[in-house]
Amino acid sequence: MSKVRVYQFRKYDVRTDEICTSRRWGTIEGIREIGGSEFGPGVEVDKSAVEAPESDMLGLTKRGFDPHKLAGFPQSVKA
Repeated sequence: MSKVRVYQFRKYDVRTDEICTSRRWGTIEGIREIGGSEFGPGVEVDKSAVEAPESDMLGLTKRGFDPHKLAGFPQSVKA
């Protein structure tokens, strides 16, 4: 299994006129593609977490993704 490092990130939210922490995590490339800025040390996850169809945005995880939840166990199962 191939691994990638994902980071939490912040981005300007036009609806609230504030800088907000995203509910997604992303690779540096994915975050920069949407104009966000990463922070924190990052976490290694399986590459499938940031690839379609698992995520709807290339380089970013799905909303609500928590890489710390059940650390060491798979986040999803493929049939």
